[in-house]
Amino acid sequence: MPGFDSHAHLHFDHFADDLDQVVKRAALAGITHVMIPSVDPSTAELSASIAMKYSLWSASAFHPEHLPESLPEEGWKRIRKTLLEPRTIAVGETGLDFHHNTFPLKDQLLWFHRHIELASALGFPLIVHSRKAEEAVLAELPSSVSVPVILHCWNGNRELTRAAVSRGFYIGVDGPITYRKSGRLRETISSVPLELLLAETDSPFLPPEPFRGRRNEPAYTRLVIETLRELYGGDLSIEGMLFMLWENAMRAFRLHPLNRRADIAYKYGNSVYINLTVQCQNNCSFCVRRHSDGIAGYFLRHREDPSDELVLSSLSALPLEDYREIVFCGYGEPTLRSDLLVKCAESVHKRGIRTRLNTNGLCTSFMTVDSISELLGSVDSVSISLNASGEKEYNRICSSSVESAWEHLLKFVKLTKASGKSAGVTAVSGSGADICRVKTLSERLGVPLRVRGE
Repeated sequence: MPGFDSHAHLHFDHFADDLDQVVKRAALAGITHVMIPSVDPSTAELSASIAMKYSLWSASAFHPEHLPESLPEEGWKRIRKTLLEPRTIAVGETGLDFHHNTFPLKDQLLWFHRHIELASALGFPLIVHSRKAEEAVLAELPSSVSVPVILHCWNGNRELTRAAVSRGFYIGVDGPITYRKSGRLRETISSVPLELLLAETDSPFLPPEPFRGRRNEPAYTRLVIETLRELYGGDLSIEGMLFMLWENAMRAFRLHPLNRRADIAYKYGNSVYINLTVQCQNNCSFCVRRHSDGIAGYFLRHREDPSDELVLSSLSALPLEDYREIVFCGYGEPTLRSDLLVKCAESVHKRGIRTRLNTNGLCTSFMTVDSISELLGSVDSVSISLNASGEKEYNRICSSSVESAWEHLLKFVKLTKASGKSAGVTAVSGSGADICRVKTLSERLGVPLRVRGE
């Protein structure tokens, strides 16, 4: 059975010498998934690296005890940039801390709200810290939050807990639930609907019984789960409880098949690609979509196309200026959302960033010449998937649903060339296309050819 530790700080030095063994022990205990929230830019970058290495998950944020004291915007840019990493899927941990009060309330509130806005703009789950600040945290969170909210290591009273779960917030439960003097906490947690519970360790802190006084680690999530099972009557087996809490975490972090969030923006080389749609008119024999839901660690198969608002707010929230260009490509044909594509390109251009359109060139089958002219005018360059040297070869390789697809493709190539736009065509080595003849065709069309896969 899979299990999920929804909060473990594996980036801290406590794990520097034996992280391999820590991850292995977690897996042996059935904890196959771990979320690694960060506390500042350096730990966000390290958490992203650990998540990639071990196939775990990470989150990026300033912790309320680790707010920036110098160069705040530079640090904020690093936090946001880390959210482009393939296994960084949440904003956290952020929130308020009235126990240590390391920073003034006004500073904590400022950064908490920045993180809330960032998570909403990207559609990322939000991991919230609320030490002795539970009431204030609930007051500061918008009445209607568009993303899942995880209340980490929750210790609010019964009334606050009722308010939190009424808003659909997830409740993170840690080692203290196992302590002998945790009667009030147990009573409160027992009032939480089981489907909103998450099991956490907060490693290396808050170890459960019988490990108090030692370093905590994700393998001990199982002890938290065993206590929760007893608290909820013991009707489920340990494996059943493990699986149910795993499912809860998968929903909370938008990893579950029923609510899986696909990446809108993803890095490839020194470019950022924008994934506008899962729709495509072709079913090319070589396409990665035929056998995978993504590439390079990114999940790209949208369950349904993201809204215009979410795409535009995502572009606005991310620090795209650090990259060579923005490419409209993704896991479908971007011109199928041409109006949105133009809006995105215009938004990016205002920030001085170059753009490129990767397309199958079939938009002449559903767009007017004037609309295509506007589309071409919105981007700096165009890459067109030629993929064949003639109609029969194209139909065999690309299996298009568009009638007279080859003619539409050639028409688009000619329109692009006539527009004066920087353009090229591509073909895939090993796809069955006659590359020598494709090269001859590209020369006749007057556009350069790039052979992918060579």
